[in-house]
Amino acid sequence: MSARDVAAGVASVALLARGRAIGLDLLDGSPHGAWRSFIALFVAAPFFLALKLLSAPPIVAGADPARLWIAEAIGYVTGWFALPLVMLAVARVLDRVHRWPLFVCAWNWANVAQILVFLVAALLAALLPRGLGQLVTLVALGYVLWLQWFVARAALDIPGPRAVAVVGVDLVLGLLVSGLTLSVGLAR
Repeated sequence: MSARDVAAGVASVALLARGRAIGLDLLDGSPHGAWRSFIALFVAAPFFLALKLLSAPPIVAGADPARLWIAEAIGYVTGWFALPLVMLAVARVLDRVHRWPLFVCAWNWANVAQILVFLVAALLAALLPRGLGQLVTLVALGYVLWLQWFVARAALDIPGPRAVAVVGVDLVLGLLVSGLTLSVGLAR
């Protein structure tokens, strides 16, 4: 992995985040490029940590904080790999296996943008009155869902309704990973 790969990923997602599919042209859509794009996990990690620190609920009485953080770390890594693995099977069904590596690259870099959007929203929500802060969070969620839809549609070259299904798969997996993370973190 090189600084050039990171710069290409950041430049790509900057375009994709504005609805410009030309950002895909900056990514290495090969299987090797898909593997290398997981560097985005490390690029996003400090922002994810800041988001967790900012928006973490109060510690449950009797819960081990170290166990909670270890569970969060495991959940974070699992979340990055869950959708690409599931999407390989979905790509086969959609006859889009040839576009799967490009999808993985774009999705990984889009995750960096999503975490940044949620971090900015959490910072604003902390500074604004409750109702306005909730509105900011809702707008951020709407934007992130649009970004996921756009990336799925453009990277897999599929119609909008199928891209909605991809976003749905990601939401279900995200809820599953979050639930498991919380249950492991709170287990005694």
